[in-house]
Amino acid sequence: MAGRILRHSIAVLALAVAPLLASDANAGCGCDKPPPPPAAVRPAFASPGQTIALFDNELKVGRTYRVKFDGNTDSEAVTVTAVKKRDLADGVRKPQLVVTVPWMSPGPTKIRVTRDGDNVMRVDDEDFTVLQPQLQLTETDAVTTAKCYRAAVGGDGTVYFPFNISQISQRMVFSGLAEGYPLLFDSSDVAIYNAQGFLMQLLSPTQSGTLFTISDPGSPDSLELTYDRHEFVTYKSQHVHEGNLALDPDDPAWHMDGTRHVDHDNLVIAISGVVEGGGRPLAGQTPPFNFSVVTALVSTSTPISTRTIQWGDCGSRG
Repeated sequence: MAGRILRHSIAVLALAVAPLLASDANAGCGCDKPPPPPAAVRPAFASPGQTIALFDNELKVGRTYRVKFDGNTDSEAVTVTAVKKRDLADGVRKPQLVVTVPWMSPGPTKIRVTRDGDNVMRVDDEDFTVLQPQLQLTETDAVTTAKCYRAAVGGDGTVYFPFNISQISQRMVFSGLAEGYPLLFDSSDVAIYNAQGFLMQLLSPTQSGTLFTISDPGSPDSLELTYDRHEFVTYKSQHVHEGNLALDPDDPAWHMDGTRHVDHDNLVIAISGVVEGGGRPLAGQTPPFNFSVVTALVSTSTPISTRTIQWGDCGSRG
């Protein structure tokens, strides 16, 4: 296992030093992304500790409501006051409930909102998925292995991988591999979202070899996705939060000039593939596997560091 991971990391580091992904990819940058479409809940997925917004015509600003996630007990329901904020979808100020996702098992999850015991709104589990916690990556040449990792699977079989890359500004090559979980996919099966629900990137076959590669290390592992993310130093220097681009203190999802602020630090890779010999992944969680992620700086070559995280219990398959 260790030898396989080391070969995996060396191959990706070689790619970073002498890139096959030679073009400067500009996809995924800026705050001009098309807004997420209107929905009763947005985003449609979130990790514990992140916030979601619930929308319904019956919500009244200033009133309190009980919000319960399926799988939580009634005592774990939270009380939330409806506020009026701009909707990222259309920019219109409207009543909404801003709710922090509780710690619970990943997978499709129903949400029920009540007031004084009466039902106000309901979100079906096909419309919302609780994700596993984010995997945080750093700006260094490294191989990070999460042992006994389990990924959330939505009701449609989409497998989700949430990341925090707030520490990374330089151009970086990322490569991910699920060891022991034979997830198969092509470029049209991969989408990159942010934690607000913005679609940041759709992969296209025309970008293969310039923005990304998909390779096959062989059964029983998944296909290996390698992605070249351009540097964000320039963007961050131009996007200092001053003047018109200062964040609205009442709602940091917006700039003071009325434009949306798009989060580039918290991303979710969504893969709509199949399990070799098994068809679409079953909704809920994947079986446990070792998730290996290699990060490689393009502009420098630093010693490879290794980090192993005991993510969960390999003996518990749920």
